[in-house]
Amino acid sequence: MDTGWGSPDTRIYYTKKYRQFLSSAPACAIAVIAGAPLENVKTRMQSRHFVNGWDCFKFTYRTEGIRGFWAGTFNPLVSITMSRALGFSIYRKAKYTFDGWIEAATGRSPLQHVNKPGTYPDIYTMTCFTGAGMVSGAVCAVTLTPVELIKNATQTSVLMATGQGDQANPNARRGRVSSWESTKRIVARQGPLGLWTGFRLHIIRDTIGSAIYFGIYETTKQSLNSYYGAEKANSAGAVAMAGAICGIGAWVMTYPLDTMKTRAQNNLVGTAAAAPTAKTTMTTALETAAKTAATSAASASKWKGVEMIILRSVLQNMIQMSMFEQAKVWIDNLEFSDGSRTLPEVERHFGRDSKIHKNGTL
Repeated sequence: MDTGWGSPDTRIYYTKKYRQFLSSAPACAIAVIAGAPLENVKTRMQSRHFVNGWDCFKFTYRTEGIRGFWAGTFNPLVSITMSRALGFSIYRKAKYTFDGWIEAATGRSPLQHVNKPGTYPDIYTMTCFTGAGMVSGAVCAVTLTPVELIKNATQTSVLMATGQGDQANPNARRGRVSSWESTKRIVARQGPLGLWTGFRLHIIRDTIGSAIYFGIYETTKQSLNSYYGAEKANSAGAVAMAGAICGIGAWVMTYPLDTMKTRAQNNLVGTAAAAPTAKTTMTTALETAAKTAATSAASASKWKGVEMIILRSVLQNMIQMSMFEQAKVWIDNLEFSDGSRTLPEVERHFGRDSKIHKNGTL
């Protein structure tokens, strides 16, 4: 192979080396943009009382126009995409780790089993995928908490300013607080750790949710592939259906936690006209966050907007997982100048990569 820095082989090498990230990042970005209107409506329904989703759609359009449905989406898009792509990469590393542990203990590899045509899920595959999902969700919660906090604050800034519809002038449009302004207000009022308000609820939600998400996705995909006699592990129909189902399962189980988190976070920005108070200490910020979360958890329905998140999840995950799996196939099919398709230091067997040591052993 030509190993020169500008050679096609070198570009293909690094594309394959970082396949997981390069496949997941564009898929995540497009899925976030496609599902943003439903995400915005969901967040507003969690934050204020609306009769139903259509009532919230109409109110959002009256007060914010079309832009309101994508509020808080584009500015943090890079950070959201990076965080979610990181989650896929962590998940891959974690499932390889779990696979190694299970193979050492039982003599069978869950990853090799799941990629063999005609096989069905078992306790080992489910343990591998749900365990890896838990690790991915817990690690990513650290970076995603500030991102989601700022996104939620931006999405609901006009809503918070109108005071549940502003009965005096329900059609009035209030100024939207930008992502940067939201960040400054939160730091000014709560200190730097204010950006992690709702972290405990977030890490619980994402640990449980990611475990269910990846567990259901891999299990459903394998079952559908085998049931319909698919010759490859990632047939388009199975991937799309598994993507739709896994999101529903994860959100149904964790939606109350998401509502509690959103309500706790919404109190940090307040109305557009409010003047920032003096900075609090980090300890006070954490105490305030905990009290706010507890108060929010005790009031109102935790299921407001769940229909929006289900619709959004079906749409987003069908797009995201279909693009993700197809991009991986495209990258796998790239050929080096010598005709090979795998990295020189990697041996692939039934979908599981193993590094080849310098002496030629796995």
